[in-house]
Amino acid sequence: MPKLYDVNRFRKSYPLIKVKPIYKQFLLSSEIIETGDVNVEVDTVDFNNSSQGIYEFEKTYSVIPVIALTPEDDNVNVFITELTIEHVRFESSNDFTGKVHIQVFDAS
Repeated sequence: MPKLYDVNRFRKSYPLIKVKPIYKQFLLSSEIIETGDVNVEVDTVDFNNSSQGIYEFEKTYSVIPVIALTPEDDNVNVFITELTIEHVRFESSNDFTGKVHIQVFDAS
């Protein structure tokens, strides 16, 4: 059973006016492990002196998935320019040679 936590007490703040508690339910870590239905796809995309990349999903998604992009060992920003249920197109802030790690999470 989820436990109720006062969200206003997660950080220490000492306001002049007392804030009314806001209660939310959080799952315990053991309940998250028991479900085991996380659908994640992980891969890397190689950049060779370019600033654009595309990744075709290996799994089939019914809704647009959540994407996390992380460049490896380079000082560049990577951002998404196009996202569908079949692929993701992304660009970097500058041309570079290296790898971009991609993580695809099922949003349904």
